[in-house]
Amino acid sequence: MKILYFSYVDLDTPSACQTHTLGIIGGFAANGCQVDAIVPRPSCPPRPCSGVRFHFISSYHGGRSFFLREVPYSTFLLWSLSRHGRYDAIYARDMDVFIGPRLCSQLFGIPLYLEVNDSPLSGCYPALVKRLVKISLGMDYRRAAGFIVPSVPRAEMIHRDYGIPRPKIQVILNGTEELDLSGIPTKAEAKKRLGLPADSFCLGYLGTIWPRYDFGAMLAAMVKCLDRIPHLYFIMVGSGSGMDRVKEQAAALGLTDRLVLTGYLPEAAYARVLPAMDVGLMSLTPAAVLEHGPIHTKMATYASFNLPSITAGYSLEGYPAEVRRGVVLVPPGDPDALAAAILRLHQNPAEAARRARNLHHFVMNRLTWKAVAADILRIMEKSWKPPTAK
Repeated sequence: MKILYFSYVDLDTPSACQTHTLGIIGGFAANGCQVDAIVPRPSCPPRPCSGVRFHFISSYHGGRSFFLREVPYSTFLLWSLSRHGRYDAIYARDMDVFIGPRLCSQLFGIPLYLEVNDSPLSGCYPALVKRLVKISLGMDYRRAAGFIVPSVPRAEMIHRDYGIPRPKIQVILNGTEELDLSGIPTKAEAKKRLGLPADSFCLGYLGTIWPRYDFGAMLAAMVKCLDRIPHLYFIMVGSGSGMDRVKEQAAALGLTDRLVLTGYLPEAAYARVLPAMDVGLMSLTPAAVLEHGPIHTKMATYASFNLPSITAGYSLEGYPAEVRRGVVLVPPGDPDALAAAILRLHQNPAEAARRARNLHHFVMNRLTWKAVAADILRIMEKSWKPPTAK
């Protein structure tokens, strides 16, 4: 299959956006596809990948002031490639105001597949502009042959708010890189490198520090555990707009000395830090859970390093059975319940190891980027028809 891929994301910051984009492109190529990928130009070129050709638009600068330039530029590049490429599918991520994939799908009769990793209509627009963007998104969605979303609530949102038939929306969790765990440090070695006590018990968070993650509840739960786990620490890998607020909350609770803040790390550096963690956290606020659901990209990364995960949510219904059995679910916005879950895994290492082992097996077999891409390709092939010869 020959795929034209488009995504307008930041490829310089180690984040979920970077991980998704490069992971799915590489996954398609690993399954034998030819991929032409249109993405913002990173400061360092992506590592070479057999089967992938990159076509760069301008570098990602953040914000929406650059859309007036990037929307027509990306549309022209998509059109130029579609004229000659004879693609079997267009696969686009995070559409927002980018109309090029839809127009090229219509002009050249190429099936369009949309990956919706965040809210369909994100960001702050003036009321009139927001309405126009939603109308444009509706046109994109009606044109799409299928949707790939990583969240059950988001699948329901697309069905409810845009009238898309539910069978066209497929929930496929985001993946992770295949790991060779033979060379990574032991837990004791990793903790020593971070200057942590050998008998410490370390909570972990990996990802962008967004306000939608409930760090207030995580830190409050940590305080409630200190009497039972004196050497309790919180390792946070990442940064973002919520970092200052997290530092303020930690200082107010007397936890500053128990935070280990690494900042952003490339994926290649995860093996130096994540083995020091004992439990991975990914709790969203109560409002954010309704929109994004309880399972996020970081679950696959935690599981790849054999870490048990605790998340916040109202239900795991609709997620794979392996996830429902492996992840510990607590009510959102409830530090008491989160503290109880942390203590339970600390006091029952056999249960923690079992959950981590089961999730690791599931992720390594079903949620590597190659496996995720294979699932997506099977969905695409159901509606794909080879182009007729001219």
